[in-house]
Amino acid sequence: PQKTALLLVNQHAGTGTAKEKVFLLITELTKLGYEVITYPIIPEAGITSEGVVKEYLKQGIDLVACIGGDGTLNHVVNALLTSNEGKQSKTPIVYLPSGTTNDYAKTLGLNGDVEKIIKSVSSGKVFRLDVGDFSQKFFNYVAAFGAFTNVSYETPQDQKNFLGYFAYVLNAIAAAPSSLQTRYTLSVSHDSETEEGTFIFGAVSNATSVAGFKTQALSDASLSDGLFEAMLIKAPDDLMDVGEIIRSAMDGNFDNPYIRMFQAKEVHFHSEEDINWTLDGEFGGTLSDVTIRVLPKAIKIYTEL
Repeated sequence: PQKTALLLVNQHAGTGTAKEKVFLLITELTKLGYEVITYPIIPEAGITSEGVVKEYLKQGIDLVACIGGDGTLNHVVNALLTSNEGKQSKTPIVYLPSGTTNDYAKTLGLNGDVEKIIKSVSSGKVFRLDVGDFSQKFFNYVAAFGAFTNVSYETPQDQKNFLGYFAYVLNAIAAAPSSLQTRYTLSVSHDSETEEGTFIFGAVSNATSVAGFKTQALSDASLSDGLFEAMLIKAPDDLMDVGEIIRSAMDGNFDNPYIRMFQAKEVHFHSEEDINWTLDGEFGGTLSDVTIRVLPKAIKIYTEL
């Protein structure tokens, strides 16, 4: 083989379908002339996407493939961009989703079809996509805080595997009272504008669905226009209004005075207290001061033909 592909497999992601795709992907990449180096992702044994990708980039690889959920892809993208000091990555990615909600995969039109992905690799059909820089951490499709955002990383893996997306729904319902009562007082700055308020939810996204939900607000989102979509939901005086506010957001109805939606290249959040953030469905850190900016067309990824 004249080319080298690094394959990372998270067999615990989602419904555990990763192992069914591994051999087929290795076979098809080998037919295309790749030597395929395969690693299972085992964080407890010190085998992480970041560590493996960093090591093999030094040796020179032509492609990075990963099988897992959106969180698995997040680790791969972080590894590629961190190794390249946040500059555009030249190494293309093959992503076969096997997670629970697969938000980013849905946005890309990826269904985990190995044969279709291989056709893209064979024909060189690769796209450049924007990535978010979250204070030197990177995300593909969403950075968020507030109501329900902790559900994705606090839901036990065995529940995700057994119940699939319903695991998120059930845990969201269980978290509802405390989630909706928590308020975040902060200032949000973008494009020379600053607004202050008390919010129950905030997100900066680059996807057509977040947390498994498709909303009209995100349906026209472009993944490579150098802009992210930001949504803020202000805290209502009456908790009974929350259901109506969320329904309005889902329907793309922004006449609701509690919902603020805008596009921006960079957004700065400042609070007097630390806030828990989620990046691509995984815990992103606890911070009081955050700048989120777009890295235009930072990664190369194959889509299904």
